[in-house]
Amino acid sequence: MAKKKKMTRKERKAAAAAKRQAASATAAAPAAAKKPPARTTTSARPAKRSTRKQRNFFQRLFYETRGELQKVSWPTREEAWRLTVVVTVVTVFMAAFLGFFDWLFTRLFALILG
Repeated sequence: MAKKKKMTRKERKAAAAAKRQAASATAAAPAAAKKPPARTTTSARPAKRSTRKQRNFFQRLFYETRGELQKVSWPTREEAWRLTVVVTVVTVFMAAFLGFFDWLFTRLFALILG
C-alpha cells in the first residue's frame, strides 16, 4: 500500500475550493435529481480498535509540536531583519532612559541624605 503524499497549503485550499464549487453546483441542480440520503442503521457492534500501538508521552509531544510548527506563519527574511532592528533600538532606548533616571535619582538622594 503506497503512502499518500502530504498536501501543501495551496493544494488543500484548491481542493477545498473545488469541493465548495461542486457542492454549490449540486445545490443548484433540480431537487428531483438529488438522491435521498442513505439510511443508516445502528448496530450493536463495538467500534473498531486501532491496531497501532499508542505513542508514549515524548513521541506524542514530538509529533504534536512538529504539527503545530508546520501551521506557523513564518516571517520573511526582510520582516525578521526589520523586527530585529526595532527590538534592538527600543532596548537601547529603554536602557538609556532607565540609566538616566537611575543616575538622576542617585544624585538626588545623595544630595538629600548628604
